[in-house]
Amino acid sequence: MELEKKKREGKLKQESGENKEINASVLLQRRIRGILARKFVERLRTEEMEFLGMARKKKTPEEERNDPIKKME
Repeated sequence: MELEKKKREGKLKQESGENKEINASVLLQRRIRGILARKFVERLRTEEMEFLGMARKKKTPEEERNDPIKKME
């Protein structure tokens, strides 16, 4: 924010092409880290809900084969 203010006031020189690339890559890294962190937290939350019994556990392949409802259909 402070950099933007200095740019508007004319106190800061124009960014070089290399700095623009660096800033763009930093922005992308920040976004990707945020996305990965949210996915990680969602997975932890799901595991905790299953552990507490507040959500159903996923069935194993063996349980799916022996599913009485599928056999009935």
